[in-house]
Amino acid sequence: MRVLVAMNAFKGSLSASEACTLVAQGFRQGFPEARVVEIPLADGGDGTIDVLVAARGGNVQHVEVAGPYNEPVDSKVGLLPGGTAVIESAGCSGLALAPPGERNVFAATSYGVGELMVWAARHGAGRIIVGIGGTAMNDGGIGMVQAAGGRVLDKAGRQVAQGIYGLQQASHVELGDIPANFQDIEVIAICDVENPLAGPEGATRVYGPQKGIKVCQLREVDDYMDRYGSILGRDLGRDPRLVPRAGAGGGLAAALWAFFGAKLGDGANFILEEAGCIDEIAGAGIIVTGEGKVDSQTEKGKVPYAVAKAGSKHGVPVVVLGGSLGDSVIHGYPAEFCSVFDSTTGPGTIEEAIERTRLTLPFAARQIAGLSRAMLLRSPARRELSAGGVVIRSNLGKLQVLMIEDRFGFLALPKGHVDQGESFEQAALREVKEETGIECKLIARTGSHTYRFLDSCCSPVEKTVHYYVMKQAGGEIRPQPGESAEVMWVGEESVNSIKTYPNVKEVIGQSLAIYAKLAQKQT
Repeated sequence: MRVLVAMNAFKGSLSASEACTLVAQGFRQGFPEARVVEIPLADGGDGTIDVLVAARGGNVQHVEVAGPYNEPVDSKVGLLPGGTAVIESAGCSGLALAPPGERNVFAATSYGVGELMVWAARHGAGRIIVGIGGTAMNDGGIGMVQAAGGRVLDKAGRQVAQGIYGLQQASHVELGDIPANFQDIEVIAICDVENPLAGPEGATRVYGPQKGIKVCQLREVDDYMDRYGSILGRDLGRDPRLVPRAGAGGGLAAALWAFFGAKLGDGANFILEEAGCIDEIAGAGIIVTGEGKVDSQTEKGKVPYAVAKAGSKHGVPVVVLGGSLGDSVIHGYPAEFCSVFDSTTGPGTIEEAIERTRLTLPFAARQIAGLSRAMLLRSPARRELSAGGVVIRSNLGKLQVLMIEDRFGFLALPKGHVDQGESFEQAALREVKEETGIECKLIARTGSHTYRFLDSCCSPVEKTVHYYVMKQAGGEIRPQPGESAEVMWVGEESVNSIKTYPNVKEVIGQSLAIYAKLAQKQT
């Protein structure tokens, strides 16, 4: 079975790549026959550059630009094959770039985004992808426009100040040098929200408070943003106020749309396509996706929902695994989610849960894998009969059992198929000789053991093995190439500590009891 692991980052804990690795690790432990494919994903926010560079190849360059408060910051630009550059607004204008006590949303600027775009254009980019999310500013993209060569002017014809102060001062806009600086360059802005530029669901009222705008200031700042949108419409012929996603990044998306003609897209779906995930989804038997917290926001532009929708279109079940689950999930989750799990193992603080993620995430994935495997095994496609031997000897007064180490590193009893015309007894003796080189004599029948497994095509098989107690009659130990890595005698006292398959120890115990009982009768 082909299993696709397509995880988003766990914010504050794991990158998308790390989350994929841990989930895949756990899934392989719980479902060793599965072929697990890992594709880290993002939704346009943090991690977008790393995800796309990993998926498409290319490299990452570091560029020093202005941070959200004009301090120099080291930012990344991803350069993909074919002349595509990838920028993350959070990398140069991110809220996390300054501690809470030093933040000033009225001065915060998107200037660094424009500097990165100019750098990409000068280095030959024919397409620029701007991932929007986690920003500190609410400047309508004014800083980005100014850095890129555009003009946002006050009533006196001067460039406006940065931040919200610039929104307040804006009276007229001009493309300036943008057409020349970005000639024949396609600009795409991606994000995980659909908020408009202004109004009750706009950038200011929804995201302003978390950036530092006081409740009593929201209406006034939103009015600045609305007026700015009308200026863009008047002077550029492109009014962003009714455009979905224009409010992303404190209005950065609106400026990209109005000044550059940028396409505004759903980040998760865009990256699914760019990372080549759609083809993998179509060929998967099951998909595991997730992010740090799964809640009511997950179906609003987040990676798990985008993956689940794509999986649903191809009839592939999608399991969602989060670092935690919001209470809203208990009352319902999207129909595209086959099931929803979290990786926490008990009560604790958020900090404790994050600290334990590297242990609990693969553990939860292993349980999902084990359940998936069990469900696949419930209805065998075919049934097989086999025969095997439990060869026992007494050495220095202690009983030993002949075992083989198979190609998976497990100790097992020699067993195999029953040829046409063979009895179970004949097949058991033949298999022991073929796999170990030892010729044996039957002592008694132990009984039969039935188990299920998945063949090389992941088709469920039910096998019944008839075991016989034997003793050595001749021959020398000789492992069978391709089947037995090693043949060895295992002492009765060591049986309980060996690495073996389910019920093998029970079969050995029954056989040893039979052997001991027969030996006692003979004495």
